[in-house]
Order: sequence, then structure tokens, then C-alpha cells
Amino acid sequence: MSDNSPEERWLDEDAGPIVPAYLLTRGRTVPASEAIDLIAVIITSGGLTTPRGLDPEHLIILQKCTQPTRLVDVAAELNLPIGVIRVLVGDLHARQLVQVEHPPPRPTRRCCSR
Repeated sequence: MSDNSPEERWLDEDAGPIVPAYLLTRGRTVPASEAIDLIAVIITSGGLTTPRGLDPEHLIILQKCTQPTRLVDVAAELNLPIGVIRVLVGDLHARQLVQVEHPPPRPTRRCCSR
């Protein structure tokens, strides 16, 4: 008979270690370079060599963004919170490894009186 302790019921060794999202950003909540809009388009701007000193998540973002990809889609593909992706993309942008194309500003609507 197996032990039904809470640890045994919720442990999934195949899933691997669980890393809290704030560790991926080293506790940072604001991108290093600039604010990045949810629908900003991210594209890798570097060459074929992989820069040193990047975390695995940075490398995955570089790989995913060889074609223009919206920030929100990167977050969805990596299954990470949008705030974490903003910080990681900000790191890459600060190192000039990705280009961030912001959406054009929305036109302001004017209300007309008759």
C-alpha cells in the first residue's frame, strides 16, 4: 500500500524542478531598457553566434523570435507571466540582441457636438 502523504500525491518527478518566476528575473519587475507594450513585435537582431552569460530563458526567446513575434505570443509559448517576459526581453534589448517594434499610437477619438 502506498503512502498517501500530501508530498507523494503532489510530487511529479517527471515535471522537473519548479522555479518561481521572480527567480528568472532576479526579483526585477521592470525591463532594463524601456517599457514594452503587450503587442510589441520582437525579432532577434543578432548574428548566428550565441552570446555568453545568458540564462536558458533568454536563449529560448532568441530562438523563438527569429521571425517577428508579438511579446504576448512569446509569453504564451513559454507559459510564463507577461511581466517576466517583459523583463527578459528588456535584458535582450539592452544588449542589442533583439529589436522591439512598438505598435503605432492609437488615434485619439474626438467627440463632435452638433
